Amino acid sequence: MTDHTSQIVPFQYEGAQVRTVVIDGEPWFVLADLCRVLDIANPSNVAARLDQTGINTLRLTEGNRGNPNVTIINEPNMYEVVIRSDKPEAITFRRWLTREVLPEIRKTGSYGAPALQGPQLVAAALLEANKMLTAKDEQIAQLTEKAAEDAPKVNYVELYVAASDLLKLRTVAANTNVGEEWLRDLLVEKGWIYVETDSRWSNSKGCKEVRRRYSAYAHKRPYFRPVENHEAPRFRGEVMHTLKVTPAGAEAIARLIAKEQAA
Repeated sequence: MTDHTSQIVPFQYEGAQVRTVVIDGEPWFVLADLCRVLDIANPSNVAARLDQTGINTLRLTEGNRGNPNVTIINEPNMYEVVIRSDKPEAITFRRWLTREVLPEIRKTGSYGAPALQGPQLVAAALLEANKMLTAKDEQIAQLTEKAAEDAPKVNYVELYVAASDLLKLRTVAANTNVGEEWLRDLLVEKGWIYVETDSRWSNSKGCKEVRRRYSAYAHKRPYFRPVENHEAPRFRGEVMHTLKVTPAGAEAIARLIAKEQAA
């Protein structure tokens, strides 16, 4: 449990308050606030279906009636909550988060706030230290804005509105104008995924062939999902799977590529 009351940044979306806090350089969202905007009745049931590594409890010592403990979720889980909503206005809310709130948080540590002082200034400084130099951040923001204008398909969270929508890595690579093998190598290099190999005899080729199976590391599992193929030959005694990308993962990969291209 953490106490970040002094670092809470509340913003208003059509009269409803949505509170966020930056922890270790990453934005977290008060789950109850998201559910209220999206007309989702029971935040506890929502939390039970999310990735538990992206859920925490925040103790609010000011401005919170009753129980001071609130559930907060990280950015991948936030996308999952928004995507689950059947409310027509969810698309507008999602655009507001991805185009206004998140870029502002990453740039300044707050949303529409005046000059930071005291603990908020420290939080913003830590956020910047964990990212890049200010000039590099501005360059990335410009590239991201241009990509959003020139290629809307990069903003996957807006395009893929069902939690069950999964993408092949080949599709993600094509939509971000990079090669599939280049992208796989990048994700392996950055510690997002890892590769295992085995070999088996191929009657059609008349020789042994090497097979590769990609899997996600635990801290990146919200971005990927292994889809099992029970008809394929077993891989090291296990069911073979194809690693596919979630909508939240596609969004994160797009940001990663923008950073790599700006470096």
